[in-house]
Amino acid sequence: MKVILKGNVDNLGYIGDVVEVNKGYARNYLFPRGLAIEHSSGNLKSMEHLKKKEWEKRNRELLEAKELAAKLNQLNIVFKAKAGKDGRLFGSITNKDIAQYLAENYQIEIDRKKIEFNETMKKIGDYPVTIRLHKEVATRLNVIIAPEEETKRDDKVSGEEIKG
Repeated sequence: MKVILKGNVDNLGYIGDVVEVNKGYARNYLFPRGLAIEHSSGNLKSMEHLKKKEWEKRNRELLEAKELAAKLNQLNIVFKAKAGKDGRLFGSITNKDIAQYLAENYQIEIDRKKIEFNETMKKIGDYPVTIRLHKEVATRLNVIIAPEEETKRDDKVSGEEIKG
């Protein structure tokens, strides 16, 4: 029986492929799971249309990812953080912090899971960060962690002295 695949099926084919399978396999596995439709000229034309739409969508996503990559590649993000005398931070900068910073300051929404870095950001310094925007597009972002300026305050106790 000839069927047109609506999804990728291991050891059988990819979306839009016309393949020959047993009737039972088609009826009991492929059709109920929505992985295939029966081969006919009308279904073949509709699948060609769906393949074309999917191809256009992928190209549009790829183009958008490349444009965003070019924009992100030019950015340097600066975080001000409290640090000890040796430059160690009280805490660390995470991929969630970077995603939140990009959303608040540049209106760029990026899933935190797409932000990767090799070493933990627990010290003052510069860190290269990789952002995977698409399967084929990854960009580098420079993250700079600077010490937070401490404001000097008076440690004098004001008020009246308590007598016991």
